[in-house]
Amino acid sequence: MTYKEAYDLHVQLLHVYEQNLENSHPYRTQINHFKKQFYIAEDMVQRIFVLNQIIKIHEARKEQLIHVCSRSRLLII
Repeated sequence: MTYKEAYDLHVQLLHVYEQNLENSHPYRTQINHFKKQFYIAEDMVQRIFVLNQIIKIHEARKEQLIHVCSRSRLLII
């Protein structure tokens, strides 16, 4: 996999996360910080690193949502 392919994959995944994100997301300030870092990144490797950090934030939120849903499901049963 080339850096260009990895970059494109990260951008696609991030696009999906951003479409499903509400603006009141508690991690919005962290995400905005990394987006600023993305624009000042000098090369493809740095941009991939920054995109990966943003994706990690989204993944952490997804894990929290799964945990909350599973706990509420247990309370219903």
